[in-house]
Order: sequence, then structure tokens, then C-alpha cells
Amino acid sequence: MKLSKQKEYYDTLWLQRKHLNSLKLARSIKILDYLITAKKKLKNPRTLDLGCGDGRFTAFLGEFADTDALELSPEAVKVANTKHPHVNYFQGDAISYPFEANTYDVVVSQEVIEHINNQEAYIQVCHRVLKKGGYLIITTPNKKTFDHMKGGNWSHQPIENILSPAQFKNLVKTKFEIISYDSIIFNFGRLGYFKIINNRLLIGASNRLGLKWLREHFLSKLGFGLHHCILAKKVSE
Repeated sequence: MKLSKQKEYYDTLWLQRKHLNSLKLARSIKILDYLITAKKKLKNPRTLDLGCGDGRFTAFLGEFADTDALELSPEAVKVANTKHPHVNYFQGDAISYPFEANTYDVVVSQEVIEHINNQEAYIQVCHRVLKKGGYLIITTPNKKTFDHMKGGNWSHQPIENILSPAQFKNLVKTKFEIISYDSIIFNFGRLGYFKIINNRLLIGASNRLGLKWLREHFLSKLGFGLHHCILAKKVSE
């Protein structure tokens, strides 16, 4: 799909301001959890949010560090710069935008990579703009889970290239050292062996026995969540 058509789609999407749902809240919490790790190592990490939408989450990130943000939609950037002037929002395509190398301490990418055809080039951009020792915080839908749901992936954006846990980790590992892999938001999917994993009786029993945290910890690390997230570090130029 042409970039101009994608811009039109996201202009329409981000001008329809809606309250964020609990799934987006869970992803935001995980990103902030990873950001705590980065903040412990870097006092004032200069941060870049790639694919920031209408900028509302980026505005919160901007309360903790100097923050820039890139978005494909020109209309979303106009809204973000008007409402959240403490963050520098700019418009462009992440693959071709003329970023300076070794500029940022943290790059945040929330639900963006699945909407890009050349995912390897996107990871290279994340690596190039980060300083050595900088952190990548990246989230994306989990193909393994959506493949075990009736109807599959429910998103219908112009480009949909969702990744399995192995694909996601292998892609990030081409340029980064993975510090933590986690999947989040459980009990989705009832097809195939997910019917056993997400059996309501087993879920209820684990809750009653006080084992919910333990169950979800293992499901997270094994990639059974609806979305998955990686905290990675740039260790080489």
C-alpha cells in the first residue's frame, strides 16, 4: 500500500478520539515497567516514541524525560503538538526519516512494527538512533495467540504483519541483546491446545489456590499472552 493511503487512514483514525481500553492500559503499564529499568540506569534518558498516534501516551512519557515522537499521520501530529507542547512531535515515516545516529537513550515502539513491511529495516532504525547502552522498548500483537482465536487478528489496518514469539525475538536479536521478553493479557484463544491452556475450570482452580500469579508468569514467558513485549539493549555499534 502506498504511503499516501496509509497517511489518509491514520489521519481518519487519530481524529476520532476515543477513550483507551483496558488492553491499551495493560500495554502502557508494561512499557512503564520497562522504563523503570532504563531510568535506574540513565538519570534523564532522552526518549523517542516511534509511531505515537495522537500523542497522549507520549505526553505521559514526557513527564519523566526529554521526549520526541514521530507519527505518520500529519493530522495526529498537529493535534499532539497543540495539546502536549512539552513533547516535540514531528511527522514522517520511520524507515526514511533522517534521524541523527546515536541520539536517544530510549526508543519506545508500541504496536507499530506489525504495520511495517520491512521490519528488519525498522529494527535497524531503532538501533541506529540509540546510543550505545540505550534501550529499546517494543510491543506487538502475538501471532501465536491470534492464530488460536476465532477470526484471527481483529485489527484491519492497511498493513498487518503480526509476529510469533520466535519471529519477534529473532528479529530483535539481529541488532539487540534482549533483557526481558514478556507476553501480557491472558485467557484469549480457545482453538487447538489453547483450549486446554485457557480452560475456565483450570483458570478458576488456579485463582482459588492463589496460583494466578504463578500461572500468568509462566504463560507470559512462554508467549501465551495476547500481546508481547521486549526490553532490549544496544550493546554494539
